[in-house]
Amino acid sequence: MAIKLRQFYLGRVLGVPVRAHYSWLPVFPIYCYAISSSLLPRNAPGLPVWQYWSLGLITTALLFLSVLLHELAHSVMAKAEGLGAPAITLYFFGGLSSLGGQPTSPASEFKVAVVGPAASFIIGTVFFAVDQALFRYTTHLATSQVFRHLGIVNWFLAAFNILPGLPLDGGRVLRAVVWRINKNFREATRVAVRAGLTISFTSIVSGIWFLNKDLVTSLWCLTIGVLLVVMLVWSRRSPTGRRPAPGTVEEVMTREVVVVSPDAKVQEFVDGILRNNHFTSFPVGANRRLHGLLLLQELKQVPRERWRDLTAAQVMRPVDESMFVAAQARVAEAKAKLASNGLGRAVVLDSNGLIVGYLSLSDLDGNLRKAMRMPWSRKAGNGSG
Repeated sequence: MAIKLRQFYLGRVLGVPVRAHYSWLPVFPIYCYAISSSLLPRNAPGLPVWQYWSLGLITTALLFLSVLLHELAHSVMAKAEGLGAPAITLYFFGGLSSLGGQPTSPASEFKVAVVGPAASFIIGTVFFAVDQALFRYTTHLATSQVFRHLGIVNWFLAAFNILPGLPLDGGRVLRAVVWRINKNFREATRVAVRAGLTISFTSIVSGIWFLNKDLVTSLWCLTIGVLLVVMLVWSRRSPTGRRPAPGTVEEVMTREVVVVSPDAKVQEFVDGILRNNHFTSFPVGANRRLHGLLLLQELKQVPRERWRDLTAAQVMRPVDESMFVAAQARVAEAKAKLASNGLGRAVVLDSNGLIVGYLSLSDLDGNLRKAMRMPWSRKAGNGSG
């Protein structure tokens, strides 16, 4: 989610591209210094300096490997759920998995969200088990501290990420639950965003309250609160990492779009996607390339007995110029197009022709003022009206 010039490519793991943001670079030596000069000398005194630094380097490398495995768990599950080609970016506060598509059901959303904290909990447990089995009751105090520390950090990572508010994994779990109950992805997203804001502000207020009572607790609370706000702001960035230009489609569009595969059977679409997403139109595409639009008013003309045999590609309206707008187009220009295309909605494409959002007249006319009052509430489902 950061601009290309601020990322560097690390490689691929299980086919998933991994990049690091430049803000990640100073964290590595700082964390290594903290382990080498504070944690290990305090808990395992008497060792040579080179040994502290060697263990500090190993600890830091294993920590970032743990973060990578957490994000990789999300990506692997996303691929298993048919969400396209995900990617991982490491930031100064951890990592983020960019999914290749939006989950089409609460069950899919839940599985992709919960697997990350589960992976961190398992990793932490493994580190504790290794320490207990090999080092805990030996003279290798420094090595024992390394494994105990990594176990604690991974358990903390699991607990922190399962907090029920976006953009944390727990927020996606909350959204999946609300989505399952009310069948409204848009409203479920708003509930999860509000929960995330509540958690962040509560944490910041608690940090301020603890300032004169417990400095360590205060710093932890402030760090968590600010971290959540930063992550929410980051989630509002465009795919290129910059803020949307004022007055453009990119600023007001719905970002999380449920895209139907061209090969999906109509019956599968009705039973799975439509049941959990109460919209009147759905983009049809593959690898974020638009193939057409599936319109419910046109689908109603298809005999139900044929739903098991026909695919989305066979019943969709094939793509034409009236169906999409550019992310950088002006809102006034897009509104005129939506008013004249006979659909009242359009898919938003980036400069590479990839699907990045959805826009409807109801988004522009009914929800824009509300979104201006709460910037992050624009993250919602297909704005099909």
